[in-house]
Amino acid sequence: MKRFLALLLTLSMVLSMGLSTAMAEEKELLTIDIYDDAANYHGVQTGWFAKVVKDRFNLELNIIAPQVAGSAVYATRAEDGHLGDIVILDKSRFQDSLAAGLVKDISAELVNCENIMQYKVQLDSFNQGLGKAEGVYYGIPSEMADTSPVTLTEEEIYSSPMLRWDQYTGVGRPEMADLDGLLDTLKLIHEKYPTNEAGDPAYPLSLWPDWDGNDNMIGIANVVQLTTWYGEKIKGSAILKPDYTFTEIYDKNASYYKMAKFLYKANQMGLVDPDSGTQDWNAVCAKMSNGQVNLLWYSWSLGFWNSQERLDNGTAFIYIPVKDQNYYADADAFFGTSRVFGVGSKVEGEKYERIMEFLDWYASPEGMTFQHSGIEGLNYIVENDKFVPYKDNALMDNLPVPDEFGGGGYQDGNNAINQWIGNALNTNPATGEGYAMKHWSSYKAKNMTQMKKEWQEHFGATDAVDYMKKNGVLMASPNVSVALATDTNDIAMKRVDVNKVLCQYTWQMIFAESEEEFDLLWDKMVEKMDGFGYKDLYAFDCANYQTEVDAKQAAADAIK
Repeated sequence: MKRFLALLLTLSMVLSMGLSTAMAEEKELLTIDIYDDAANYHGVQTGWFAKVVKDRFNLELNIIAPQVAGSAVYATRAEDGHLGDIVILDKSRFQDSLAAGLVKDISAELVNCENIMQYKVQLDSFNQGLGKAEGVYYGIPSEMADTSPVTLTEEEIYSSPMLRWDQYTGVGRPEMADLDGLLDTLKLIHEKYPTNEAGDPAYPLSLWPDWDGNDNMIGIANVVQLTTWYGEKIKGSAILKPDYTFTEIYDKNASYYKMAKFLYKANQMGLVDPDSGTQDWNAVCAKMSNGQVNLLWYSWSLGFWNSQERLDNGTAFIYIPVKDQNYYADADAFFGTSRVFGVGSKVEGEKYERIMEFLDWYASPEGMTFQHSGIEGLNYIVENDKFVPYKDNALMDNLPVPDEFGGGGYQDGNNAINQWIGNALNTNPATGEGYAMKHWSSYKAKNMTQMKKEWQEHFGATDAVDYMKKNGVLMASPNVSVALATDTNDIAMKRVDVNKVLCQYTWQMIFAESEEEFDLLWDKMVEKMDGFGYKDLYAFDCANYQTEVDAKQAAADAIK
């Protein structure tokens, strides 16, 4: 019966695809402008995902990416009164845009979007947090999960130190007591493996500046994300400590200083890619895919290297513990992540109808399968009603796409929106398993390789999260949804100025000639930040994020 239902669902998807394509051909081609805080690509979507969308809705997606075009594009478009037909904004900016009349009330149409309305609890929580009445909807949170606010589903957390198992083994699998121990290990790896297989130079750390100041956090992203290794989380201009108190981001006893010093020491030891201060994210992606980076710290970056072949032959990346670390990790994003989908206030008529149809499809099983699982026959095949990895190197090697999806390279045509409504860990009704490959039983079976067995035996745990839990080094923070105050004009100006100083000086410190120069630059940075009003900014952020902290503590107390 289960197999029959799965086949019926597959047949229904195929028939709906054909029907959608036929209906799309009857409609005028429309170009939809998507203002997108998450995008790393600026321009018209091309390739296989463009064909998927065009076949179903006869829509062309024009991505407006401030990370590429520059932050001034927001002010320019806001002044014009039309950010985009679809907007994907950080939560605070969404509230600003809503207050400025740039976002549309989508209540009447949204209630008919059955796929999005599966997240009614989350939708209500977010929109009522904006001060809206029950049943009034302006925003759709991104990456909402179908689990709970206190569940931690993943086997690895968002950020942790990950090394190639063959390289770590090749230098004797040294135990690392602290960051200095990690640097010593990275030095051994760099000396033994100075290039990739093609002879291109490799470095333990390859950094990039174009994400600096994003996600409502000031400072350079490559430092900001590493602070979570020591149980701290940057909230705006403040650091939230493990005891739920705040400290200044430039506190020398806190983690921003600690991780900036770590990168400085790494550079002093010749372990930092010399292109780090100028290259962009796309250049780093290429280096990850080419085997030119020895240390990864984002869990999703494994997708640029960890193919099945490399898992099988032991050359894949995996979490390696550093003994003094205590990791901060957010629980499943039940209420969504830091960004919100909305519709531009000037959108009307046929365009509005098709946008809502597109957004509902984007949250549908078919839409989420394309986003999180890929293309059947390329990324995966179906066996016994389950997805099985097929060419899991499609992204990293930009493999050719089947002609029925328009050809071209897979990575070239990948979804440039780079933000989702439904979380990749959500359950796909066709398989009963998560959409992302790492949640498939077939992947887990294949992943029980000799490398994984050796890791389990060496560290006495089944996976990274299991190790962290067993050793008491995981701080799982409840996922909550709260409405935070937006910056006043005065605070907004101070935030821009302070962030500019913090980023500029942090990069200088990483490449400082000596520890003395590092500390002189740090002191000068603190003086300049204070001169631009950092103390006022810090006070504002502490008061603002205390609302979130209170909600987290209440959620934690509720499950004790």
